[in-house]
Formats: sequence, C-alpha cells, structure tokens
Amino acid sequence: MKKCINCGTMLEDDAKFCSECGKSNFITEEPSPAPELKTDIPIQTKATENAPGTPKEERSKQHTVIEPEKKNKTALIVITVLIALVLALVAGCIFLVIHFTKKDNNPKEIETPKTTVQAVEEEKVETTASQISESNTKENAKFSYDINLEGITTLEELEDRIDEDLSNTINNLSSQYDTLSTKIDTYEKYRKNADKISDFYETIVSNTEQMCIMLKEYTAAYARMVLDSDLNNQKKYNAIEGIEDAIYEDACGKILDEIYDGILEKMSNHFYNDVLDDQPDNVDWDDWYDISSNEYNQWYDASSGVYDIYYDTASDIYSFYSDMASELYDGDTDRAEKKYERFLQQIGKDKGLDTDHTDSKAVFNTALRTTNTTEELEQTVESHVSECVQALRNEWQALSEDINTFDKYRKNTNTIEEFHTHIEDSASQILVMICDYGIKYAEMILNSGISTKKQYNAFEDLRDCIYEDACSIVKDEIYEDLLKDVQKYYYDGIIKEGKDSVSYNEWSELRSDAYGWWSDARSGVYSAWSDTRGDLYSFCSDVRGELYSGDSEGANKELQRFQQKVEKMK
Repeated sequence: MKKCINCGTMLEDDAKFCSECGKSNFITEEPSPAPELKTDIPIQTKATENAPGTPKEERSKQHTVIEPEKKNKTALIVITVLIALVLALVAGCIFLVIHFTKKDNNPKEIETPKTTVQAVEEEKVETTASQISESNTKENAKFSYDINLEGITTLEELEDRIDEDLSNTINNLSSQYDTLSTKIDTYEKYRKNADKISDFYETIVSNTEQMCIMLKEYTAAYARMVLDSDLNNQKKYNAIEGIEDAIYEDACGKILDEIYDGILEKMSNHFYNDVLDDQPDNVDWDDWYDISSNEYNQWYDASSGVYDIYYDTASDIYSFYSDMASELYDGDTDRAEKKYERFLQQIGKDKGLDTDHTDSKAVFNTALRTTNTTEELEQTVESHVSECVQALRNEWQALSEDINTFDKYRKNTNTIEEFHTHIEDSASQILVMICDYGIKYAEMILNSGISTKKQYNAFEDLRDCIYEDACSIVKDEIYEDLLKDVQKYYYDGIIKEGKDSVSYNEWSELRSDAYGWWSDARSGVYSAWSDTRGDLYSFCSDVRGELYSGDSEGANKELQRFQQKVEKMK
C-alpha cells in the first residue's frame, strides 16, 4: 500500500493517481518492524506444547532440550550446516558476478534513473534566454520574465543564477539589519527610531514576496529549458527533478532558514529580548508596555507573513514539479505544456498582471447579496453558494444530453476538455465569493460595538458558517458529486462502450485524455478548496487571537491583510 501525500488516502501499489484528489505524489507505507526475539524465554512445560495459537515452528523451538550426552554430536551438526551455508554463499556470489558481467547483452535491462546532474552531463540542456521567452504560448503572450536569464544556456548555470540572485537579496537584508541593530542598541534609541524598525519589517515581507515570485519564474524557466531540450522523455523526467532539488528544497529552504529563522529571529532577540528589556528605571511602565507590545506584534505579523508566503510558494512549486514529472514520466509532452501554461498564469496573477484567465463562461453571479445582520448573511451565503453550484450542474446536464454518444464525443473533445476547466474555474470563483462573504461577516462583527470577548465568540459562528458549511457545499457537490458524475458518464460509460467502434490506439488516447482532464479538474478543485479553507481558518484564528487579547486594532489589521489576500485570488 502507498499513501497520497496531498490528502492522505491509502492506495494500491499500482495506482498512478490518487482516487480522491487526483495527485500523483505518494509515499510507500513501510511494514511494521518485526518484534525483537526474546532470548530469555523459559522452556515451557509439556502441558503447553500444543496450546492453541502457538505456531508449530515456535513450539518446536520452545521444547527442544539438548541433553548433555548429545552436545558434541549437536555441535558437529551445527558446524557442518555452517560450512554448507558458506559454500552456498560463495556459489551464489560467483553466479551473480557471471550474471552481471553479461548484462550488456540484455536488451531489456532497465536503466537506473540518473540524477539531474548526470542527465545534464550526458546530454546538455542548452537553451538561450531569448528562446525561453519565445517559447511562451499565445495564451500567455502578456507574460514576460522579470528575472535575468542572459548568458544562461544550461541547467547548471540556471541553478547557479538562482542561488546568486537569492543570496544577493538575503545578504542585502542582512546588511540592513546589521546597520539597524548597531545604531539602535538602547531603549531610548529604539523609542526615537521605532518607525525605522517598522519600515524594515515591511521591507522584509515585501522582499520575501518578490523573492518568491522570482523563484516561481525561475521554476518556469527551468521547466521551459527541459521541455525545449533534445533529451528524450525519460531524461527530461530525470532533469525536471532539479526543480525539486535546486528550487523547492534549496532555494525555498534558504528563505525559511535565513529570513524566517535567521533575520527575524535575530530581530526578536536584539530588539524585544535585549534592547526593550533593558529599559532605564525611570521609564513609565505603561509606555514601556505599549512599545514592547507593538514590537512583538509587528515581529509576529512579519514572521507570519514571511512564513505564509514561503509556504504557499513552496507548495505551488512542488505541485508544479510533481505535475510536470508525472506528465513527462507518461511521455505526454502536450499535457506538460498545458501544466506549464497554467503555471505561467498563476505567476502572472501573483505579479498583478491581467492574464485573461477569468472564466467568462460562468452562468452564475458571484456579486454579494445585501444582508443587514449576521443571521441574514448565514442564510444568504448558503443559498447563494447552492444556487451557483446548481447552475454549474445545469450546464453539465445540458452538455451530457447534447454529447450523448461515442461518435459525438469524438467530434467534441475540445468542448469536453473546456468544460472540465470550466468546472475548476467555477469552483475557484465560488470559493472566492465565500471568502468575500467571510470578510463581510467579519466586518459586521468588528463594527458591532459589542465587547471584544463577545466578538471573539461571534467569530466562532463565522467559522462554522463560512469555513465549515459554505466550503463543504463546494467539496460535496462539485468535487465529490459533479466530477464523479462526469467521470461515470464519459470515462466509465460512453468511452468504455465505444471501444470496438474505432481502432484501439484512438480509443486508448481518447480514454487517456478523458481521465487526464478529469484528474486535473478534480485535483484543481480539491487544491482550491483546501487552500481556501486553510486561509479562512488562519484568518479566523488570527483575528480571534487579537480579540482574545482585547486588541481591536490588531483584529482589524488581520481583516485588512485577509482582504488583500482575497483580492489577489480574483
């Protein structure tokens, strides 16, 4: 058995994709280690020799007693057996040597997968910066790299450039911290320069965001070089692993280690633990408390912001790498290109570009409806989400009635593919709408004029309504029901029944495409649902944390931060 890393579902060893989320990231469940044998088991009495549940082999071991007069004979037998085992081992080794010296004559020998460096050394992946840019498809014509790719012709050079650019930014931040901490080393200096420290926290977060966008662009450039290379699909599969090693693990790990666990931890130790803790005796306690609380809060906000950016980026990069590796492993470069295009669209959205990826085919309206109380909002959000999902299901009903034979399916594969993408896009739009309702709900609570304690309790109702109930409608009715209906109707129905009406190759390709579209849509809906729930949960927890401390201003800041995040999702 193996387990899906994305959703935790247990699968058979031969499964290529997760039946729940559609991903192909697995870990093999290792068998439990055998229990240690006890060497001090007492010899049991004859009465237990045939006790129920005692293995036959174990019974024979438990009741074998070596009598004194038979010891020498037994020792001889043991020595003889050992000699026989040694001879058998030698013979086995000789057989293996002969076997493997003939392996060059075996045409079916399985090639051991090579590392990225080995693949590149054997057959260089050479692509110029202009070729990478020219490889962008018409759908992504508005996208352009902000990274410097001049002089990059191999993957090794690209990996060196990634490390160089990342190190330059991090070193610059470290230098700014060193200067700031040297100049501000007393309580009085901190009080006079508090705004400079606040500005630097904002600089850290904004620079981290830019570094992460840069890493996504480098990830896309890395993939582009692999796709455009002359390597065969097996070697492309090996080479794409460099994204995981050089970017996901090394580069993203560097941000975590040197920004989150490095500079930010140094700032906490220097300013909060040392400078502010060493205040003069004549300092007013209330002033000291306000300054110290503000320092802790801005450090906490910056740390949370950096970690969220790092986590989201690392997850996006790994998902992209996993998708690309899966398609290259299957030799499906067309689908790999589509994964690449969608990743570019994601980067464009991160950069604030108009990627024209909004689903213009949506037949439902996600504009928020007017509500005056939280009770009205709870009823409205449930009915609104359900109506949007029903509109999507009505589209499916019309499509299934229109394309209801194998021959019609063959002639309208583009329409089928577009509808799978439409399902994914529609689910994302509904989830963004749910977040907007969550923001409106939060505004009602924070502007209600009730105590922070009652606001704290009210956010639990928000979480139940938005995080639990509204999001569950998307998962249950789109991810679980609608997509399963689509798969059952086409993949397991019409296509399966049409096997004998066309050549096997055509039928197999149609069936493979159908599964791929369904798997992509299912994976996309699940990821959007999971990410949205994660964002909503963090938002509610952060606001409640501020309200628990009686900090209304901090709660409103968390609301503003969440509003900004939702705007980027649109």
